[in-house]
Amino acid sequence: MTHRRPAEAAARTSAVRAKFVFYTLVVLALFLETRLYIVQVRDGPKLAARGYEQRLETVNYAAHRGSILDRDGTALVRSLPSQSVYASTHDIVDRRATARALASALPGRPLALLGAVLDSPSSYVQIEHKITREQSDQIAKLALPGISIVPELTGVRFVPAGRLAASVLGFTGFDENGLDGVEYSFDSILRGSPGKMVLEADQFGRAIPFAQPHVVVAAKPGNTLALTIDSYLQYNVERILRETVHRWQAQSGSAIVMDPQSGEILALANVPDYDVRKYASSTPDQRRDRAVADAYEPGSTFKLITAAAALDSGKVTPATRFPARDAISVGGRTIHNAEDGFLAGSSSTENLEEIIAKSHNVGAAEVGLTIGRRVMYDAMVRFGFGTPTMAGLPGENPGIVPPIDAWSATSLPTMAFGHGIATTPLALARAYCAIANGGLLMRPRILSAIYDGDGRPVYRYRPEIERRAISRRTAATLRRYLRAVVVRGTGNPTARVAGYTTAGKTGTAQVAENGTYVSGEYVGSFVGYVPAEIPRYVILVKIAQPRGAIYGGVVAAPAFAEIAKIAMMHAGVLPAGVHLARTSIAPQPASKHRL
Repeated sequence: MTHRRPAEAAARTSAVRAKFVFYTLVVLALFLETRLYIVQVRDGPKLAARGYEQRLETVNYAAHRGSILDRDGTALVRSLPSQSVYASTHDIVDRRATARALASALPGRPLALLGAVLDSPSSYVQIEHKITREQSDQIAKLALPGISIVPELTGVRFVPAGRLAASVLGFTGFDENGLDGVEYSFDSILRGSPGKMVLEADQFGRAIPFAQPHVVVAAKPGNTLALTIDSYLQYNVERILRETVHRWQAQSGSAIVMDPQSGEILALANVPDYDVRKYASSTPDQRRDRAVADAYEPGSTFKLITAAAALDSGKVTPATRFPARDAISVGGRTIHNAEDGFLAGSSSTENLEEIIAKSHNVGAAEVGLTIGRRVMYDAMVRFGFGTPTMAGLPGENPGIVPPIDAWSATSLPTMAFGHGIATTPLALARAYCAIANGGLLMRPRILSAIYDGDGRPVYRYRPEIERRAISRRTAATLRRYLRAVVVRGTGNPTARVAGYTTAGKTGTAQVAENGTYVSGEYVGSFVGYVPAEIPRYVILVKIAQPRGAIYGGVVAAPAFAEIAKIAMMHAGVLPAGVHLARTSIAPQPASKHRL
């Protein structure tokens, strides 16, 4: 009896415990079911909406970037939709096989690197940013599990011609932000206004894959720019300049073609240059827009500015005679004429036209001393030297025109033949435009018009006259002098073009670096226009540090002549004496075999 009672007590205790556990589990189950009902049924939609709101991120997205056209409407640069490759690593079945397949479609990504990316502990990783359309199609055909092609918010710039007008166009970064050239100068016009979109993101702000974004504010597409560049002229100017630099083994070269009546830049080339599509592999030297960024001493091409100052001031007339000497001492320094076969020893005196035609340094120095500092300085200012041209190209160098109070005893006579001052090719071409058009200083222009995203014109640029640089009479006299250079001076015969009349000026100057002249290094140049009677094109060619010859009439004038001929032919102006032959088709006798 004594042993049965404890056993019964233990059994009763176990039963109570079992009942307690059972009812506890029942209560817990009821509680969980109640909570599940509340969360999933009663409050489910509200909680889901709250979770969705917590995942939402409002982000800006870029607008479609505007295109860049040439003067005839041909696209030089445009934006294409871009896509990137992403991987959901947990959904990849065979990572090694996937890496090998992707390597075949993405030749720029090594197999080892792709394998490392796919082995990332992250569940969602980017494999490649902004792939080409061909790569996207190839990857899509592979149908790899876990690999997706995702549209990017920004596009990718497409440059059909590669090197054409590279220093003018410039380039953009990965997010289509302008970094150089007109892409940089007019970035605010090209990029448009960004929009806003709401998308689902994780706790780190990363977009959840395959989630559909919702546009809140639509982006406004960027405007399209129409340049003044003529693609045909640009191509030929680049070709001729490249051949010239190669022929003379020069360090670099620049060439410009402008319309003197409007100030439009029709072609602007630099050598070396680069392929815009591969800008990341180019050097700063290749990307440098030397036509606007490099200031140099222009040498004898500047003698026309001296002549302009002299004639406009009235202190010198076309009949004024100067002693014809090959050397002169000023301020303890001896100035010599160049030993180019046009020395002054053949006559006792010379006038302004002869000084220009034969490019006499001594004669130009005497003219400068005759007119004085103030007249010379004011003329340089009127022609715009020492200030940027504001053409719309980045990195422009204003050049160097020292203030009068900083001039030494030799400054005036040396500036008179283009030393002691510095200018850019574009600024010098603008000055010659003023001579060619009758004395008006035009603002150089690279933009022709702006169009909206639908092709409607927003703004059309017009010729902009900055001021009158010289009188019409002076300009006409200078044009006669420039014609004499080609007919019987330093531009004969290299600047001549059969069937067309040309005019211009040769220039040869020492290279100045860090305030001193580099021994044996020169810049040869030629700037002129065609035709001589009514100038249609102003053309400048500058060849820096050539080998084998140094004079502008030798290294630069032939390139000028070739460009001038192509420009006139392109304009539909045939050489004098050339006529299109009329062709006639004789009537054919009827034939029974003719249907």
